Amino acid sequence: MERIKSYLYCFLLIAFFNGKAQQWSLKLSSNVELRSWILTNKPDKKEKILEGAKVTLYQGQNVLANTMTDLNGDFVIDVPAGGDFILTVSYEGCNTKRFVVSTNGVPENVAKDNYKPTISIGGFVLSKPISGVDYIGLNEPLVKVEYKSGGQNFDKNDDVTRKGLSIISNITEAENTVINKFCNNNKLGDDALNKKNCELAKEYYNKAIKILPDEKYPQERIKLAEGCIESKKAKQEDAAAQKAAEEKLSLEKAEKARIAKENATFKKETKATKQSTVATAPTKTKTETPVTDKPVEAVTQGQIGGGRSKYKVPGKMPADQYKEFMANGNNYFKTKRYKEAKDNYLEALKVKEKDPIATSKIAECEKLINTPQVK
Repeated sequence: MERIKSYLYCFLLIAFFNGKAQQWSLKLSSNVELRSWILTNKPDKKEKILEGAKVTLYQGQNVLANTMTDLNGDFVIDVPAGGDFILTVSYEGCNTKRFVVSTNGVPENVAKDNYKPTISIGGFVLSKPISGVDYIGLNEPLVKVEYKSGGQNFDKNDDVTRKGLSIISNITEAENTVINKFCNNNKLGDDALNKKNCELAKEYYNKAIKILPDEKYPQERIKLAEGCIESKKAKQEDAAAQKAAEEKLSLEKAEKARIAKENATFKKETKATKQSTVATAPTKTKTETPVTDKPVEAVTQGQIGGGRSKYKVPGKMPADQYKEFMANGNNYFKTKRYKEAKDNYLEALKVKEKDPIATSKIAECEKLINTPQVK
């Protein structure tokens, strides 16, 4: 009985010391920063310490502990002994970073002597995802912390670290490609806008918006381009209206000048015809004056053509009247004033009835008057 008690005591004592040896934990510390971009026609990267980032320790699907970064972006968390864990660092709107911590493999002779391991790993940089970039690599752990045999220290696994650096490098390269393409389109848009090529500027800003739809710069700049387009359109419309008004005024002046010229030509030719008629008229003697009971004025003055004429030509003989009407008609005909020419030929026909020349001229005028092309 005493021997059984002795064995039980020894077993409890060993279990006590073993349990005490496994009560250590790894104190892990790090720092978190926030990377942001101000994207215009060139990229401007900003990094600052991040207060309030969430740090969570998982074992499997179970949350074991969590903490927040302080004013300096620092955090410290205790990782229990004897297990494999996942540590995540997250912030609203940003990609989550994760790494593995393994506290397995610590020898008993190391763990029993008041073991208090610590490790400080490089800072985490969080940033918002950029449209068009594949972040699936961030589902993999970027770092693995594990016990290094031959001492009391924990350190990073080189293979996992190299893989994590490769993942970050590929993501950074993809981000820079998208950012540079976005900024280059904005720059081309700005250059076009400065040259007042508003349509081309709008085209480049639209390309930038398609690359990063949430960025404000191209959305603001495209409004300037659209305003420029509207302004140019208004100026073009005003210029077109002014040009049309000037052309109309020019045509009106030209038409007035043409009419004035035709009138002057007509008056000149009419005057010359009258002078020619007077110069060629035969000199009348007393013996040529017809015998009549009425005065000469009464015979020669009045309605010509047996009372049918609307013209009063005092003091002229029918032959002279015929010649004058024909001359006036010919002058109107030359200047394409066919209606006035016809009227004069009709008056000549009234003076000299059935005159073939006047009749022919009247028919020619009527034909031209009724032709649509002639105005």
